[in-house]
Amino acid sequence: MTHTSRSIIAIALLAGVLAGCASEQAVEADAEAASAARGKALAEQRCATCHAIGPEGLSPAPPAPVWREMAEANDLDQLGRRMAEGKLIHSSGTVSMPEFTFTPSDIGDLIAYMKTLRAG
Repeated sequence: MTHTSRSIIAIALLAGVLAGCASEQAVEADAEAASAARGKALAEQRCATCHAIGPEGLSPAPPAPVWREMAEANDLDQLGRRMAEGKLIHSSGTVSMPEFTFTPSDIGDLIAYMKTLRAG
């Protein structure tokens, strides 16, 4: 086998490895986007009555935190753990947050959506 043949084979193998990595990254990005979409739908269904869950606007219930601000101000992995432990219940004056139970999958989806609200 000539030096040129070995170089061509090496380049072909490298191209295959790089294509596999790019494909894996695309699959991960698609999975993350799907998770965020499920999280947005869940937030619209169960949270938007009180919270501003989108990239702009104020919360319909003024004491309720705005999600984009929570996304910027919190470690979202820690926030997910607090959600799983039921430690997000808060009370502001006469308004209390209702108690919600989320599955681990729901929490992952909500956190994936909150990550999309972060600036930059």
